[in-house]
Amino acid sequence: MENKKPSTAAQQSSVEQSKINKEQIIKERAIEVNQTNPQVNNPNAPVIKFDKMEHDYGTIDQNAESTCEFKFTNTGKEPLILTNVRAS
Repeated sequence: MENKKPSTAAQQSSVEQSKINKEQIIKERAIEVNQTNPQVNNPNAPVIKFDKMEHDYGTIDQNAESTCEFKFTNTGKEPLILTNVRAS
């Protein structure tokens, strides 16, 4: 049995579908947070603002070390408290 690699068009379609799925998950999580977060209706609530939302490392060598910083600011009026922070 011959092992065929997917065509470039199929790969692009798969990547695009993955992006769409990721965006949908982000939107659904935002809705959940807004429904359960009592600060949503607080005009003084802290607001986190990121300089970027994602980072593409491109192609990197196996076992290569790489870092990326996501800078953020609190644009709200009350203190921003970060809990349960984790990388994905």
